[in-house]
Formats: sequence, C-alpha cells, structure tokens
Amino acid sequence: MRLARRVTYGTLSMLLAAGVAQVDFWPLSAYKLFSGVRTDTVTSTRLVATLDDGSEATVGRGSDPVLGHTQSFLPALAHADTAARHVMLTTWLAEAGLDPAEVRELRTERVRRVVDPATLTWSETVEDVAWEGDLAAGAEL
Repeated sequence: MRLARRVTYGTLSMLLAAGVAQVDFWPLSAYKLFSGVRTDTVTSTRLVATLDDGSEATVGRGSDPVLGHTQSFLPALAHADTAARHVMLTTWLAEAGLDPAEVRELRTERVRRVVDPATLTWSETVEDVAWEGDLAAGAEL
C-alpha cells in the first residue's frame, strides 16, 4: 500500500512539476498542446526581400502554406550554415512567387505588433534586424 502511494504521489508530482517548469522531456509534457498565451502584443520574425528595383516585399505574408508552417525557422536563419540557409531562402522565395535573380538583399526583422483595444486594429513596429544577407552567396553581409 505504501509503495502504491509513493508511486502515485511521485508520478503526480513529476507531472505537475513538468507543467509548472514548462519542460517537454518524454514522457513528461508541459501541456502546451496547440495554443499559447495570447495577449495584445505579438512578437514575430519576418523575411523581407529587397528587389533590384529598390522595392521591398515581405515574403510569406498572407495564406502561404509553406511559410505558414515554417515561419518558426526564421529566427534560426542567422545561425544556419550557408548551404541550409540557401535552401531555406530559395524555397521561401519560390513559394512567394519571387524570382531569386531579382532579389538583391534579404533580411529577417523582429516585429512587434500591438492591437489597439478601442479600434481593434494592429500597429506594427520593427524592433531590430536579426540577419542580413544576399541569396547569391548565402552569406551574411
């Protein structure tokens, strides 16, 4: 009987501790599932391409399925090796309908979006540029 209580209390304690500490270590889970904390402020990373004519295009804005599912990899772009970075960038540009030959420069920006509680409209400010580079070399500038 004592052993059963120890196992039960120990298991419940470990599950509770994993949830409180936000640890995902199999078989324990932080119970994040499919949602996150939602507030009036969102910080994200976006990919911006500067074209040969000087105009800028935000890559993956809208309902693009590839960037929608791979947007979480944008912060890792700065630390990726040259070959991996080139594959990521060319894939994203192709999905966005941009010709890589017309892209002069690429950068990732950390963007902070805040919703106005009265009008329910979002305002966007660029916090900083996380990575800058060109597609031809796939290297940082």
